[in-house]
Amino acid sequence: MGIVAVGDSLVNAELSWAHWLSRAMHQQLDRVSVDGSRSAGVREQVRLLRGRRYTVACLTVGTNDILFDWDAGAFADNLAAIVGTAGECAERVVAPTISLGLASFPGSGAVFRRRVQEANAVLGKSGALIFAGDDLRGPRLMGPDRIHPTLVGQLVLADRAAVLLGVAPVPSSLAARDRAPGWSSYYQVTASQVPRRIVKRALGRPMYRHEE
Repeated sequence: MGIVAVGDSLVNAELSWAHWLSRAMHQQLDRVSVDGSRSAGVREQVRLLRGRRYTVACLTVGTNDILFDWDAGAFADNLAAIVGTAGECAERVVAPTISLGLASFPGSGAVFRRRVQEANAVLGKSGALIFAGDDLRGPRLMGPDRIHPTLVGQLVLADRAAVLLGVAPVPSSLAARDRAPGWSSYYQVTASQVPRRIVKRALGRPMYRHEE
């Protein structure tokens, strides 16, 4: 049936976590995602899915709402509609929480932190399968804009989604096999540059056995 990417630029990137997940699952990736989308725009995207069937809908939403026109009530309403419609077309809807790296914006940290926490609380109650993305921060995992994950960050998200869905081997093993740009940095990061609790959440035991 395939996989579909829904949402903003975080999932619309060429080598996004949805891309790596689709490769690990050996399924085609379709995209209705659009760079810069806010939740109201994503709500329009999922209408394009009606009549189609997918194994997984990969959703990334909320960052642009937080940055430009945050309204917790509107976000909750839009997200409910998004997950509801996507759930009618896909067997499972998966989404990461939003990075608290947004809280490092000079002069806006406290405001953005509160918005991120509110958005993640809504995501947690949305009915989608949620995995951690809020702890991605720093130059190895996030780009200079503090918004878009690096390839390493995308691989971390992809592995977390794979573990949540029971997909093996995890996507980062494909990057290693292909010698994709950044794959060696991925192993350096997961092995030594982030706390062990994040390594466990990102890779799971299969990757520890692989490394051993």
